[in-house]
Amino acid sequence: MARVVLGLAATHAPGITARAEEEPPEKRARVYSNYEKLRGVLEETKPDVIVTVANDHVTYMFEIIPQFLIVVADEYEGPPDYEWLRIPKYKVRIHKRLAEHLLKSLVDKGFDVAFSSNPLLDHATMNPLHFLAGDKERGVIKYPVVPVLTNAFVKPVPSLARGYQLGLAMREALESYPEQLRVAVLATGGLSHDPGGPRWGYVDEEFDKRFLSYLASGDVKSALALTPDEVFATGGGSYEILNWVVVWGVMRGKPAEVVDYVPGYNIGSAWAVWRP
Repeated sequence: MARVVLGLAATHAPGITARAEEEPPEKRARVYSNYEKLRGVLEETKPDVIVTVANDHVTYMFEIIPQFLIVVADEYEGPPDYEWLRIPKYKVRIHKRLAEHLLKSLVDKGFDVAFSSNPLLDHATMNPLHFLAGDKERGVIKYPVVPVLTNAFVKPVPSLARGYQLGLAMREALESYPEQLRVAVLATGGLSHDPGGPRWGYVDEEFDKRFLSYLASGDVKSALALTPDEVFATGGGSYEILNWVVVWGVMRGKPAEVVDYVPGYNIGSAWAVWRP
């Protein structure tokens, strides 16, 4: 069976690459060093596949808004806005068999998960993969991936409790996969920010640190008590913590090691690690 060997979480802020110069060199270096720390942990763990949990921004959401979606395909090349992001255009292998298994298992467990055979992965998935698993010389992501996308922007959004339940069910589904696989799970996004909103540039450090304290102490109950309205009050993009909560469910509520928190690039950026 497959075995979950690592959980990771990291911001996916596009400004980290697209507008790198807008922050001073010392803050930029700190942001990049946090990605390097996570990349080192990932390489030490030697996974066979990464299940990514991110939210969609500019692809599926213009036509249909699934609450949860799994990409079931063979490969992908992107992101579409790689030039603006100032990262390479990467070829990504998708672990189709695991994606199909995950989809069927979740549907069997009562989760009405959508799926697509047309992969369209924006910076939410690709920016963190660029830092954590990108082979720039060959233009490839080093590990096969299974992309899971969430609705973290358009109300009504899934509750954090539902996201956590999905994560728990994903863990069971992964462990029932018949082949031997070492699986890493990566959450991307958040924390507080208001992209394109009236408070663009504002970061709610109190909220961010409160959420990270729940994560570090394993206080699932307090985290899941946060309502969508309470989270959206800190910024229109802040509900990306849903992705973190899904992976927290995959890790069965275990406390995370919060690597760092950096308010910058118009977002409260953070990085975290879960070890089984």
